[in-house]
Amino acid sequence: MYPQKLMRPVVVASLMLLCSGSVLYGSVHTIQKGETLYALSRKYKTSVAKLMSHNGIKDHRKLQIGQRVRIPGTSSSGSSNASSSKAKAPSPGSTVGRGKTVIIDAGHGGKDWGAYRAGVRESSLNMKVASKLEYYLKQHGFRVVMTRRSDSFLSLSRRASIANRYRNAIFVSIHFNATRNTWVRGAETFYAGSAGRQLASSIHRELAHKCRMKNRGVRFARFAVLVQTKCPAVLVECGFISNASERARCVTSSFQTSAAQAIADGIRKYRWR
Repeated sequence: MYPQKLMRPVVVASLMLLCSGSVLYGSVHTIQKGETLYALSRKYKTSVAKLMSHNGIKDHRKLQIGQRVRIPGTSSSGSSNASSSKAKAPSPGSTVGRGKTVIIDAGHGGKDWGAYRAGVRESSLNMKVASKLEYYLKQHGFRVVMTRRSDSFLSLSRRASIANRYRNAIFVSIHFNATRNTWVRGAETFYAGSAGRQLASSIHRELAHKCRMKNRGVRFARFAVLVQTKCPAVLVECGFISNASERARCVTSSFQTSAAQAIADGIRKYRWR
């Protein structure tokens, strides 16, 4: 959760809009600690691309506390109308994913927490990254199917069977890693077949580079969700929560956003058959 935000007084009260604890001056949002462009895009029903273009932002990771971001498509007078609350969801930014389906599998869930360190559940992190990944893929026109949307348990065979319903599809399982050796850190991506290897390489290249993580490589593994899935399938380990410094980074919204964007870029650059 974001820390409680402090509201600043203004002389002209009619120009100040209060929205979930954040301060808006007309069509301008003041960045608070922990906020990301992804969160703003969901809040104001626009896209990250539009926010960046509208404000001349070249790197979404370099927002500063107190920075004022103009919201595209809103009134600068601070007035609102009845239709504004019913704004439509943003349309995809491109059609590169048209006709292609991505099954996103947030690993673990429910009674299966996955890895657990210092109060951090892997299953929760998986769901956060998976949800953001869904958003970015839809921006590129992909059809997205989620194996789970809540903290619920699904068997491994059930996850694979969901993927096997679709044609022209790929399967991406999101995870975070852990080991007894607390010094181990970095990202690694697993595959079980030749098509999966190409997908894993495309995703891993983006993840390790854009998130500036130690590259632990693309690896072969006969995990059930990879072996039982008919379409190209990969399992992405986004970092080690058993490493204290990496865990502190993995729990931040900014890292989760960067990881989701990197995975989406890897999927977008993958050569579909």
